[in-house]
Amino acid sequence: MLHRVRSIAASCLILIGVSLAVSTFLTPDPALTTTAHAATAHRHATQPPPPGDAPLPAADLEQLQRAVACTDPKPQVDATELREVICHTPAGRYTLLTFATQAGARAWLDEAQPYGGIYLVGDRWTVVAAPDLLTDLRARLGGRLEGHHKPSTPAPAAS
Repeated sequence: MLHRVRSIAASCLILIGVSLAVSTFLTPDPALTTTAHAATAHRHATQPPPPGDAPLPAADLEQLQRAVACTDPKPQVDATELREVICHTPAGRYTLLTFATQAGARAWLDEAQPYGGIYLVGDRWTVVAAPDLLTDLRARLGGRLEGHHKPSTPAPAAS
């Protein structure tokens, strides 16, 4: 009797395994489904690229430090792809980031935005701070505000 139960159980497990294999093989690739396309379209719709006639301003880490009047930068990351410095100034706290590529900056923003906050974004740089500090900094540096508010159009770079 026990031998017969084992045979039935083994047959059922084989049938389940074959069914799963066939359904996996016949199921369409999720990347090709309408839902995946809608999710991708939504993600891109919430993070519009800058208009072609208003490029984002460029700045290196030292220019960003001067713009926020950072006299005692605290380096957090100093890598080829990313440099990050925290600055405490009388006005408030700033996190300054520069990236080797614009794609690296976009990838960082895409990962950071679910955590909340507002970011001032330029060409291969991002500044994280309180919204009022970023608004003032944007007037000096240019850039685009992104985050949990309506995205702005790029401000002209300061001369």
